[in-house]
Formats: sequence, structure tokens, C-alpha cells
Amino acid sequence: MADLYFPRTRDDDEISLISMREVIPSPIDYDDDDDEFDITDSSPSTPTMSKSQTLPHNLSNLGGSTGGGRGLAFWLVRTQKYSAYAFLSFVGIHGCTSALTPLLLGVDSGNSSLLLARTYFYQATPYTELLLIPGTLLLHLTSSVALRVYRHFAQRARYGGRAPLSLSTWRWRNFSAVSKTGWIAVPFLAAHAGLMRLVPLCVDGDSSQVGLEYLAHGFWQGRWGKWIGGVFYVGFVGVVSHHLVYGLASYWKIPPQRKRKLLGAATVGTAALWLGGLSRVVVQSGRVGGYLGRHYDHFYQVFFRRV
Repeated sequence: MADLYFPRTRDDDEISLISMREVIPSPIDYDDDDDEFDITDSSPSTPTMSKSQTLPHNLSNLGGSTGGGRGLAFWLVRTQKYSAYAFLSFVGIHGCTSALTPLLLGVDSGNSSLLLARTYFYQATPYTELLLIPGTLLLHLTSSVALRVYRHFAQRARYGGRAPLSLSTWRWRNFSAVSKTGWIAVPFLAAHAGLMRLVPLCVDGDSSQVGLEYLAHGFWQGRWGKWIGGVFYVGFVGVVSHHLVYGLASYWKIPPQRKRKLLGAATVGTAALWLGGLSRVVVQSGRVGGYLGRHYDHFYQVFFRRV
């Protein structure tokens, strides 16, 4: 009868393995200032750590230092964030010159603005383009991978050697939508850069003859050129627009649940403007003839042979 009024406390040795599995520790430790901590991580089922929780001893010196110092995770987050801002400056200028200006003012104005930006901005000095475009992109990707590696070892430490597969930082299902679109955009970006910059650089030594007509010329290659080019650039622009809009929302701490319609409209609007400008370039320029057209044909032949 006493147990009815004074139920005995459950001993620790009576806790089942099932109840222990229900306790899911946080994947990472971060500061109060790091609310945007890793936009590549979704893990909605893993709660964030409270200030009283800490990493195990073998990771405590990696994630943060004593006395309010800044640890590795803090600097990786900042590197990921500000390298994205730096690369975004190029994306904004490139979008204005190659899409927005042709859409509003025509292909000739787009070529003039593209030449102006190329001459006075990211190709002004020999290393400006190298640092601004591949440099910042590589820094962003490297810091993103490093953050995921850090979280992987933090999980291993908490689970005593190996975390459950459902919480793995390398499982594709555990990647956020922002992270997925970012990694999907990488091969698109590599192919675009290879076609527009590397092939002219290898063949001619520079890209002085490359303009918006060169991009449009590819859509008229063979029977399937316009379909292949259309699918490629619709996918490319779509994933990049989603990654940019929702990535900035994460950095600016805009909750996607509350701003879902606004962010979706911004993504669709960005993609529509970009594809609208590209469509006008393709239609207005058409297939380039003469010597320049044959030279462009050679560029595309080199590209598809290498791919």
C-alpha cells in the first residue's frame, strides 16, 4: 500500500536500452552568437545544446577555449559566412551584366556591361578574379566540409565511438535543403566555368572573344542543343537561386517557417529574372555565323570532347 502513495524512485539499473536511445544529444557545441551555426545541417530532430552542456574533454579544446575564447568552430562558421558574402558580390555583378541588363536593355547593352565589369572589376588585376571567384568559392566549400567533419567527431565522442546512422552528418537525408542545393550546384558551376572561361583560356589564351553571343551559340548546336542547354540552365539557375535566397535567410536569421511564402517568391523571382535575361540573349543573338561562329563551334567541340 505504501507504494500507492509513495511510489519508489526508479533506479538507474532499471533504465532500458530503449529509453536510453530516446535521449538524443546535440550534434555540436556553439556559442550564443552562432545561431546561424552551420546552414549545411538540418538535423531537425536533434535539439541544440544548452549552455550547461559541453563537449567531451577530447573535443573541448577544438570547439572552444576556456575564458571566453573563440574556438575552431567559431572561425569556421565565420569563414563559411563571409566567403559566401564575397562570392555573392561576384554573383550579383554577373547576374546584372549577363541577365538583368540584357533583359531590360538588350544584348548589346549586356555585352557592354559585361566587358566593363570584366575589365574594371574582377579582372582589374591578375589575382582579383582568382581570389574573388574560385578562391572564395573554395573557401566556402572547404569550411562547410570542415564544419561537417567537426560535427562528425563531436557525435562520435558523445556516443562513445560511433553515432547512429540516423544522426550521421554524412547521410544525404540529414543534409538541409540549403546544403543539398549548394552541393548540387557545384557540378553545374564547374561545367559553366569550364565552358565560359577554361576552354577559351586553353584555346586562345584569354576570353577576349567570349561574350553573351558565345553562350547563346551553344543552344543552336545540333538538334538537341537548345533542349540540353535549356534543361541545364533551368536546373543551374533554380538550385543556385534556392541556395542563395535560403542561405541568406539562414545567415540573417529569418525563420523559413514564418517567411515560407516570401522566401519562395524571392527564389522564383530571382530565377525568373535570370532565365528571362538568358532567354532574350538566346533568342536575340541566335546562331553566330562567319569566322566567329566557326571559332565558337571549335570551343564547344573542345568542351564536349573533354567532358
